[in-house]
Amino acid sequence: MIGNVNLKDIRVGSRVVVRDNFGTGTPREVTVLDLDEDIKNGRPGIDYDDSWAYLTQVDRVVKY
Repeated sequence: MIGNVNLKDIRVGSRVVVRDNFGTGTPREVTVLDLDEDIKNGRPGIDYDDSWAYLTQVDRVVKY
């Protein structure tokens, strides 16, 4: 899956490609540790490793 990723497209344990630095970073594959409808400023996102990202920073789902 590439493009617009929604919370329903991922779950805890999913592998996704995310770009840190608010979407400007190098893409890297991570494991989703938590999902949040309001990760910050009313926007949905994910927790991974010791970080978080807005859902708009997720490029694609590698494994649901």
